[in-house]
Amino acid sequence: MNEAPGLWELVGRVHHLLVHFPVALLLSALVAEALCIARRDGRYADAARFMVVAAAWVSAPAALTGFLRADGLVFDAGKQGWFAAHRLAGIVTPVLAFLAAGLAEGTRRSGQIWELFLYRVVLVLAALSAAVAGFCGGELVFGPGFFRLW
Repeated sequence: MNEAPGLWELVGRVHHLLVHFPVALLLSALVAEALCIARRDGRYADAARFMVVAAAWVSAPAALTGFLRADGLVFDAGKQGWFAAHRLAGIVTPVLAFLAAGLAEGTRRSGQIWELFLYRVVLVLAALSAAVAGFCGGELVFGPGFFRLW
């Protein structure tokens, strides 16, 4: 007979609802920052900064619920690598998102070119990390080979 899920397991199931926001926000922020560079228009930088801050704050509960969700899951040997990559990217993404958010605010206040460069590098890394986490998570949920790149 199946037991009713506990509170932490129920909270962990929210992971699937939360993870899409930081991935989309970080990738959109990267596009907005690229448009800022290409068009030399500060409005895109403002939009990117807003999205990075929002992504940072949503990525923390997304990561926490991911740990709660993973607590009750068992993966076969074929999915262990995907799970390890997903978990690592799920830890790195919030850290980079908060770092990018801080650098974005610092850049807005100081106007230092080195800080702007560092912010853009960290934003690229955060977006890549979010994309890797999303890709590996998709492979775990839908099975290996679901999203073929070639």
